[in-house]
Amino acid sequence: MVVRNTRAGRLESPSSGRMRRARRLRSFWAATGAIQVAFAYGADDDLALVRQHEAARVETLARAAHSVVCIYEDRERSGGGSGVVIAPDGYGLTNFHVVASMLESRRGFGGLPDGKLYPLRVLGIDPGGDVAMFKLDGAERFDFLSLADSDELRAGQWVAALGNPFLLAEDYTPTITLGVVSGLHRYQYGQGNLLEYADCIQVSTSINPGNSGGPLVDMTGRLVGVVGRASFEERGRVNVGLGYAVTTNQIRRFLPALRAGRLCEHGTLGATVELLGDELIFHAVQSLSAAERGGVELGDGLVAINARPVRTPNEYNNVVAVLPAEWPVSLTVRRQGQLRTPHARLARLTLRDVPLFVPDLDVNHAEVRRLLVGYEQADRGAPGRRVASLHGQARTWTPSVPSTPPGGWTFTLTAAEAVSEGGPDAALLTEWYDVVWPLLGGPEVGMGWDARGGDELDGRLAAVVERRLEGGRRVRWKFDFESHELLEATVGNESQPESAVWWPGPRRPCAELRWPHVWRRRTADGAELEIRIESCEVAFESAERVEERAP
Repeated sequence: MVVRNTRAGRLESPSSGRMRRARRLRSFWAATGAIQVAFAYGADDDLALVRQHEAARVETLARAAHSVVCIYEDRERSGGGSGVVIAPDGYGLTNFHVVASMLESRRGFGGLPDGKLYPLRVLGIDPGGDVAMFKLDGAERFDFLSLADSDELRAGQWVAALGNPFLLAEDYTPTITLGVVSGLHRYQYGQGNLLEYADCIQVSTSINPGNSGGPLVDMTGRLVGVVGRASFEERGRVNVGLGYAVTTNQIRRFLPALRAGRLCEHGTLGATVELLGDELIFHAVQSLSAAERGGVELGDGLVAINARPVRTPNEYNNVVAVLPAEWPVSLTVRRQGQLRTPHARLARLTLRDVPLFVPDLDVNHAEVRRLLVGYEQADRGAPGRRVASLHGQARTWTPSVPSTPPGGWTFTLTAAEAVSEGGPDAALLTEWYDVVWPLLGGPEVGMGWDARGGDELDGRLAAVVERRLEGGRRVRWKFDFESHELLEATVGNESQPESAVWWPGPRRPCAELRWPHVWRRRTADGAELEIRIESCEVAFESAERVEERAP
């Protein structure tokens, strides 16, 4: 039989028409990435393609399901919520409101799809952003999901929510619901300064009671958010296709503090904005606020925060509310027709009605050791070996005064003291010793040590370790959270904890030690100094590292 294609004005057979429709269908799949479209045209290759996409989706979500945790308060499976493992050693994420009832004991249980119930320990909490971190024990290795870049999400993209709605997962196998990203950069008000969902993801996937804390994944099985709330309102606690998830990019900034077992605090500029015509202006700036200290003035027009355009008060809230306290921000403001770029560190946003939460020193100090050992393995070049002494020749330079001849000196660093023969004054040598000696393997982590949380340096997430010394002195080391590379160290006191900044230069071998041969220093008043190590000798302790130093 022959039929006429009236639009093309030519004759064709039914089989050729099916083939052309199949080609159009394949082009549609390729262009949109849709994997759930299934039109029956009778062609075997069409059906095979649909089944191929379906099999890939099923396999991806089956793998993701292995990392989903059913969270309970006790072995009787009281309470209920969901979580997701993000590291092979059992670290995972959930909502704060899922573990809020566990804060007194900080203990619970997590069920995995292998049918087993594992001990669960609550670590750090972020009540403001409705996020908490836990750690599972009882296995050498856990399946986990990697954090994706949530800024790559697009509206209309397929996503899946996995969790334990209505406690249906009696065998700890999660429920999977599929939908699309309905909207991005949404804002959902919290309760005071708690449970605020800023810059969050809106999804059409079914989100019901019990899903809270579970993962939102893309179609490659990567974690893009943590599901936390839905728009039930007066419709009853039944899903209506409006769910919300905290983005992974927000969570990532709080990971150092969450791992350290801290109570996370969000930041504030201490200023409010309003839309005046088509310009967003600062109409209130609190005295001594972060905004004022950074140089913001009343009436300044706000253009961008951290290079992200800000056009409405809602966008302003979205950008600031997802940043931790003390986080560095760069503002772009318009004043008298000129663009200016004031810089500030956010102040702490006061948390109200939060139960007393004191960091567990065991958890905190374990994170300090992990960061130091990670530095040894990745950056120092001599993992697991404690330096007994470091001896060498060095010169000091003042870059701002190049005509000044460098001063030569001999230094010796040991666990007991730092000495020099001529050269820099004792105060500078003591400061340098305070910075570098703990990086050489000692002293042991104990009282005075603190894993403080995160910071951002040149776009890199840093984990901050602080040590408090006699006389009120403080030293902070900032390690790249992923690579453990030392980015900078600061020295100061309680009122000015970062009055001097030290940067390590390029590394070069010193015996078996890889060690920076340049250390740069800058003080708050802009004075600069360099220590250039010309030669050095290192002696290692012969005894094995004590068990307390193990990660």
